[in-house]
Amino acid sequence: MAKKSKKQWIWIGVIAALVMSVLFAIVSGTNKKSLVRTAVTTEGIIKTYVEERARTSLPHIYHVTMPLQGRVLPIAVEEGDEVKTGEVVVRLEDVDWQDTTRQVQDILVAVDNWIQAAEAQVKANRIRQDFTKWEWEKNEILLKSSAVSERQERDSRRWYLDSTVKIEESQAMYHMSKAFQSMVDLLPAYVKRNLDRTLVKSPVSGTVLKRHVWNEKVMTPGEALLDIGNLTELEVTADILSEEAIHIQAGDKVEIFGESVGSTSIQGSVRLVEPEAFTKISSLGVEEQRVAVKITFARGALDALHQSGKILGLHYRVRVRVITDEKAGVALVPRTSLFHGMQRNWQIYRVADGRAQLTDVDVGLMNDRQAEILSGIKVGETVIVAPESSISDGTRVIVTQ
Repeated sequence: MAKKSKKQWIWIGVIAALVMSVLFAIVSGTNKKSLVRTAVTTEGIIKTYVEERARTSLPHIYHVTMPLQGRVLPIAVEEGDEVKTGEVVVRLEDVDWQDTTRQVQDILVAVDNWIQAAEAQVKANRIRQDFTKWEWEKNEILLKSSAVSERQERDSRRWYLDSTVKIEESQAMYHMSKAFQSMVDLLPAYVKRNLDRTLVKSPVSGTVLKRHVWNEKVMTPGEALLDIGNLTELEVTADILSEEAIHIQAGDKVEIFGESVGSTSIQGSVRLVEPEAFTKISSLGVEEQRVAVKITFARGALDALHQSGKILGLHYRVRVRVITDEKAGVALVPRTSLFHGMQRNWQIYRVADGRAQLTDVDVGLMNDRQAEILSGIKVGETVIVAPESSISDGTRVIVTQ
């Protein structure tokens, strides 16, 4: 009997210990506090944007090419040199064209002499025709009185016809020489034009971007000599994913930044969203459809950048942030404080009386750093940033910086 009573007390002690452990766990859990980072809902400006790597570019690059077959003399201008419109930048060897100019003058003189000779031949044949015609007409009259024979009359008529043929032939030769002169008269202009082309001039005022030829060289028409561009027209080209480019329009504000620009960004605006996309392979080997977006610098932005000691050249790497929408005077929270609830609705934990309170919110504009709160949270309220999965509605929290 005593043994049975002893066992009962043991079981009672075990059960009591279990109950106390459960109660202790409950109390401990209730009093447990989680360390959290918080932020205060503020009022301010929010911008949605598309951020992408970009490069400087020019709307026009003028390619100076060989105007004709010839030998290029050593080119004096170098990359970075400033040139003016009409300035001679490349010289071709012109000895052959100088010789041709003199030869053309000799040809013109020879053709002129030929024409004079043809004209004199026409005059001589016309005199001969007049004489033979007079002789034939005289013999024709004398034949009626039998003063000349019929044979003499026929011979005089034949001589008249022969002189007529001769004058036609000489006139044909004269007209042929005049036609040849018309063609030869084109030679001086042709030779002069090609002689002028041996002095290759800059089509625009700007900077020599690239020199394709250094030493003397025989080249064919169309081969590249120099690339010239006006760096005052410098702009930025960004290849934007097509699904993001649909939100961009001409005139959108752009922030241009990066190491090439410095610690502060400079302003610009979208000039053109090209209508045709292209395929580009990313660094990860993924095929992407991208659209070239042309961005111009704000007035005076490049001058201010130059005054700060930074000079942008062609194809320099920069980053751009194209502003697609903007709102002022809105309630803002950190983007990382938002998460999706069970119904895929936006939720947030706000802090009230030392506890986390799960709150449904309506979200407006959003970017990588901030989100606009339309309803659910007011300016000045504290929210938990990047809440951990262990936090739930009602959890006691301790704010940490």
